[in-house]
Amino acid sequence: MSATPAPVTSFQSRDIVAASLGHLARLVQPNGRFIYSHEADDITAVHTGYNLLRHCGTVWFMARAVKRMPGTVDPEVMQALRRATAFIGRKLEPVPWSAEPALALVGNGVVKLGGVGLGLLALSAIRNLHRLRDFTPQSMPLGLEETIARMRTYALSEIDGEDFRHKRAFPSGEVHSFRSDYYTGEAIFGLLMTGPTTPELTRATIALMRKGYGFAQQSHWMAYAACEAVRLDVVPEALGSAYLTGLMEAILHDPSYRYRRQSTPIACRSEALTRVLLLARNRPGLLSPDLLARMRAHASDNLATQLDWYRDGQFWKGDDGKAVQIDYIQHNATAYLHWALLEEE
Repeated sequence: MSATPAPVTSFQSRDIVAASLGHLARLVQPNGRFIYSHEADDITAVHTGYNLLRHCGTVWFMARAVKRMPGTVDPEVMQALRRATAFIGRKLEPVPWSAEPALALVGNGVVKLGGVGLGLLALSAIRNLHRLRDFTPQSMPLGLEETIARMRTYALSEIDGEDFRHKRAFPSGEVHSFRSDYYTGEAIFGLLMTGPTTPELTRATIALMRKGYGFAQQSHWMAYAACEAVRLDVVPEALGSAYLTGLMEAILHDPSYRYRRQSTPIACRSEALTRVLLLARNRPGLLSPDLLARMRAHASDNLATQLDWYRDGQFWKGDDGKAVQIDYIQHNATAYLHWALLEEE
């Protein structure tokens, strides 16, 4: 029987975040595109493929890490972040079918709602750096605020009753039947992070939370979205408490994701657990003490396990592969960023 791994400390977490940030910066090429996937310890052993949504999510993590841990940031990281943000700007296109000025994130002839949501998250974090460090992104000819506003216009226009339309062809605007388990949470979170809610967004968010949307998927993106909705008082606190309790219990009661022995499925649950723990610390009584204790213990076990697939700022797939992808680093390192904040504050 193997020994239980030691709990991850705040110092370890900060070191992991700093190393991950540095590794991601080294992966940003002159055109702002990341080396998307490579074999562990060898960034020259490159795998093909690219994912624009994961590019945006990675920029979001990098900008958050820079803000939270400024002492670990060097000029090379900031230059890499500028280039990666500029890449997002070059993927934005005016929306021909919109009655109002709107921008969509376009990749391979389609607009994915999740891409717009994650793009909003990336630019919200970049906006924070702009305010704090005079960080000026490139390739935003309309300016950062107007770019965000027009992306919000597009995302809000995709609300369809109690949910969103998830995918369109570009430039025709034809709606695809495709549905993602995660785009809705990404869109709500991105919208709430970048501006005020609207009656339509509030209604959709409340309706989705009331029916437990995201429980079956153990959705970390809905954890983020729900936390932001509670923090901003978009939803009643009683609904926020009931929803977050249900989502956390869904994760705690079905740990089968651990049996896959892959870093990122575990990391995504760690993100959800730690983000909710951060919210609960500032909202006494939101969740029961028993639930909070179980969440913290579960997250601690997860974070210790995630180290099985970590070295020098890199997280690889798991026991079944040594490929390192930017999203593997994003999700894992974000969980350690949350843990460092929980342990220190």
